[in-house]
Amino acid sequence: MSDTHNIVILGGSYAGLGVAHGLLKALPGLKTQTGKSYKVTMITNSTHFWFSVGAPRAMFMPYPKDIMDSFIPIEKGFKQYSSELFDFVHAEITGVETDKKTVLYKLKNEKEEVAPTTNNISFDSLVIATGSKSPSPLYSYQGSHVPTLDAYKDIQSRLSSVKSIMIVGGGTAGTETAGEIGHLHGKQTSSPKDITILSGHERLLKGLRPSIGQRAQEFLQGMGVKVEHNLQLTDSNDLGNGTTKVILSDGSTRTVDMLLVATGRKPASSYLPSSLLDDQGRVVCDAYTRVPSLKNVWVTGDMAQNSPGGIMYINFAVPVTVGNIVAELGGKGKVKEYKPLTTKETQFVPVGPNYGVGAAFGWWIPSAVVRMVKGKTMFFPNAMKTVMGTA
Repeated sequence: MSDTHNIVILGGSYAGLGVAHGLLKALPGLKTQTGKSYKVTMITNSTHFWFSVGAPRAMFMPYPKDIMDSFIPIEKGFKQYSSELFDFVHAEITGVETDKKTVLYKLKNEKEEVAPTTNNISFDSLVIATGSKSPSPLYSYQGSHVPTLDAYKDIQSRLSSVKSIMIVGGGTAGTETAGEIGHLHGKQTSSPKDITILSGHERLLKGLRPSIGQRAQEFLQGMGVKVEHNLQLTDSNDLGNGTTKVILSDGSTRTVDMLLVATGRKPASSYLPSSLLDDQGRVVCDAYTRVPSLKNVWVTGDMAQNSPGGIMYINFAVPVTVGNIVAELGGKGKVKEYKPLTTKETQFVPVGPNYGVGAAFGWWIPSAVVRMVKGKTMFFPNAMKTVMGTA
């Protein structure tokens, strides 16, 4: 029987990386305090971290310089730690046996092929951080980073030749995507295209006040993007000739050259026992990010029941999770509640590189500020920092 306390982290995106680095930096002090040994094992479907924050821009062009700037090898960030402290497992997670305290998984090779044999690993502490998933690889992992990389390549190879583009979804991702394509191929460019965004609701950016959504719409329309409301995509069919037939909620059909679906995000929790989930498929947790029905099991990121989603939540929730794990393992200090930085609307939404809308702590933010803070770089300087644990 090993004397090492095994901490298993499920997921290797923003939340999983943040927890892993936070714990690994704390382990030497924890070992001195308790006299015990600890090891962190990360199990993730993807060998590469995908900087999804920058997707609305990077899907259309190699950005900042190369298409692979969006996809960074995860193991690169963990070479700074001893192999006695950290292990990386590239695998498809197939289950969690809470009574046996084991995670079930199938290893994947460099071609992303899944082995037929199921393996298991025992845990003393478990952190669930597998995030969320949407229908399109442009807006979420589809198993690994490879489908997303392939989707980027497909778009970039076809973009110059297509004449019509439809973006489905008027949230942050859809609005930012429409802004980027409007900047590249709007009515004021040398290669204008027929660009349409379907908000799916009565306005864009439903999570922000109506005037902010209206301002985003005005920016898009100024670029020549058509903005349509109260229409949802009900189905689509690839016609095999480079076009797609879309069926809309009013019964109408259209044919477009490029369809980008930025809706339908759900928790990536299908491998977990239903007893741990709420009716939305998120993991039930308390204010301390613990799973209350189990000992030494934690959840953070989009999987957590108390998560509003987004990078801002992760940036503030991850340190709470790390601190609470260290406090409980060390037997010293008090666990802390996760409390949002603010409950007031706070969101920055670039509309192309030159415009933007948003709010912070309930205050309206001018376009120029959104442009400087996010729109100018889409936070890409943080991509490598996230992998290295220095963001």
